[in-house]
Amino acid sequence: MANQNSTLPQATQHQGSLHDRYEIYRANAESLGWPVKTFEEWLDS
Repeated sequence: MANQNSTLPQATQHQGSLHDRYEIYRANAESLGWPVKTFEEWLDS
């Protein structure tokens, strides 16, 4: 179902808030043994 009133692409609409997206990044980075950026560093990257 496409939202006809939205200007964002459908995929963007389903990505969640920035904090949700950061938590996904953080969990994946930790599981891979990568250094985890702070939320602010992640936003700036």
